[in-house]
Amino acid sequence: MRESTFSFWQDTNFNALPDQPLSAAGNAYQGQAGEEESWFYEAAAEDGTYLNLLLAVYDGEGRARLTLARTGQEVLTRDITAPFTAASTHLDLQIGSTHIRQAGDCFEVQWKEGEMDLDLKYQPLLPGWQPGDGRINYGEKGNKYFIWSVPVPRAEVSGTLKVAGDKKNFKGYGYHDHRRYNFPLAQALSGAYLGRFYANDYTFLWAAFRGNRLYSGQEITAMYLAKDRQQVLSSGNLVVQVYEQENRDGINYPVEIDLQGGSQPPLRVIIKNPTVVATGSISRLGARNLYCRHQGELKIATQPELALAGQGFTEALAVINDQVYHEK
Repeated sequence: MRESTFSFWQDTNFNALPDQPLSAAGNAYQGQAGEEESWFYEAAAEDGTYLNLLLAVYDGEGRARLTLARTGQEVLTRDITAPFTAASTHLDLQIGSTHIRQAGDCFEVQWKEGEMDLDLKYQPLLPGWQPGDGRINYGEKGNKYFIWSVPVPRAEVSGTLKVAGDKKNFKGYGYHDHRRYNFPLAQALSGAYLGRFYANDYTFLWAAFRGNRLYSGQEITAMYLAKDRQQVLSSGNLVVQVYEQENRDGINYPVEIDLQGGSQPPLRVIIKNPTVVATGSISRLGARNLYCRHQGELKIATQPELALAGQGFTEALAVINDQVYHEK
């Protein structure tokens, strides 16, 4: 059962509505005029390998970026820009030779560009989730919006990864989300954090969207907690305290975060010791991304208190000014 709260006046859907179920069609390409739409996949393997793939479409153009980090090796980042094709009944999107699709309850990811060849399957361990209907409304009548949904909170990921002819099996866990927005982000946002944290069989997701000066820097938050294969909490009652920040490539990212959930029983996640994986942008509406992995601890105030060490990933989403938005 979702706990609801109003963060501020435009938070009329995200935290005011009961969580709405996700559908295959809702994760497909929507094709709304003026809207940038993106799909993000992340995976971490047992040997320390980390990768993410971001695909974005806007104004008839598709862009994709693959980031690969391996222990003791240089981080590889590759971008492509190409026309795209997409289905509307379920996720099936292709940009160049990069292809993501949903097949039943499984998600398939393929990248075949340059020296990298990726072929992965995401088998969800949990049902999809979104806070409310996933939509944050901005503007005088809510005509500007940011929609965030998570079709795959946690998945078993398996497949193959080939780099410069060296092919290896990949096995680990992963995450997938879907975002849509129809305005240059700096018009309403100063930035956002989106995070995943895993501690044994617990999965914790969180987000904090910060308004710009027009919105008095107000913050809209959401959190999600699951144990094993069952969701146990969804709430907007999350306090985000960033104790220290550093900067990489013009993007501020948290060195230590204290996340306190106003749930029953109360929970707390402390995130620290980040390692920046990569920064960059393929957005046409002003989103820049920094990804870091980190250590941390999940505490739930049961009797006795549950305290579990874990690791996770945080995305710092920064926004850039109007002059950059519509450049190709």
